[in-house]
Amino acid sequence: MGDRLRRLTARLLNIAFKAAMPGLIIYSGLLISLVARGVPKRINISPSVHLILVLTSYLTALFATLILEYREVQRAAVRVDEELIGETFGGFGKPDKLFCAGMDSYMRDEPRKALEQFLAVQDYDLTEQETGVLSFYIGRCYQILSCPSNAAPYYETAIRNGFPRHFAKLFQARCYSECGDFERSFTAFQDLLDHDPPPEFYFLYTDIGYLFLRQRKPEEAVEWFQRSIRERKNYAFALSGMAIASLQLGDFAAAKDYRYKALLNRLKEPSQFRSYYDETKALMLDEHPEWAEQEQQNTAAAPAEQTAEAAAPAVQDESAGDAQPDTQDT
Repeated sequence: MGDRLRRLTARLLNIAFKAAMPGLIIYSGLLISLVARGVPKRINISPSVHLILVLTSYLTALFATLILEYREVQRAAVRVDEELIGETFGGFGKPDKLFCAGMDSYMRDEPRKALEQFLAVQDYDLTEQETGVLSFYIGRCYQILSCPSNAAPYYETAIRNGFPRHFAKLFQARCYSECGDFERSFTAFQDLLDHDPPPEFYFLYTDIGYLFLRQRKPEEAVEWFQRSIRERKNYAFALSGMAIASLQLGDFAAAKDYRYKALLNRLKEPSQFRSYYDETKALMLDEHPEWAEQEQQNTAAAPAEQTAEAAAPAVQDESAGDAQPDTQDT
């Protein structure tokens, strides 16, 4: 909840700053209009009048900016889905209406209702393309509802019926990971990398890194996180992965260093990462009591490290800010 509030606050502040320049332009236009037409003698242009003009101009610009931002968010939310669906289910028949109703529920974050509607479409005679699209969204609903074992076969069906391979394979790989079938998950991720994934799939390296962390294979995880860091892809998330991998390796000094760097580089949902970091650290110390002395030394040196890290600049990578698409949780 705290992370969502922080993200919302940051977004609103960004919109407020964006509205400043349009507001200034509106205000300047009003002043120029008054000067050009002449100010009636009965009107006294006092500071309070200027303040009213400034506030009116800014609020007008802010309202317009909010509308534009909202429309952009709406377009971004459906852009990928529109490209994936294309002209499929674009008719006026019963299956077309049912599918559209399901997509409406899906876009409103009602996956259970959407799933019921999508499953009902299966009762009709569908083309190969329609079967591919429908299978993908049935899989997505099952996965969102935490039923990855149900979702994975639908992604395979989607691929067999011509649905864009990259998207279906990505979510299939994540399903296998969620099911604990790490070997099949890695094979699916490797297949993605071997077939020229689109640029918006910049998070594949970190996905694979965390796949190895879940298997307690930090050495393999480090290779993928370092690759992501070198190529500046999903940079902050890769740093967070290096922090967890370092904990699993017993290198608490490196873990602390990567933890600070990840947070300094505007890691998304930092409170969840802090909790995960603390839980992993406690687990490692519990499993390896001999590491406790090393951790005590790191704790004693923490103030100096924090001062040094605070002075370090954040690194901008190609996936910073709002660039990350919703392919992770579309």
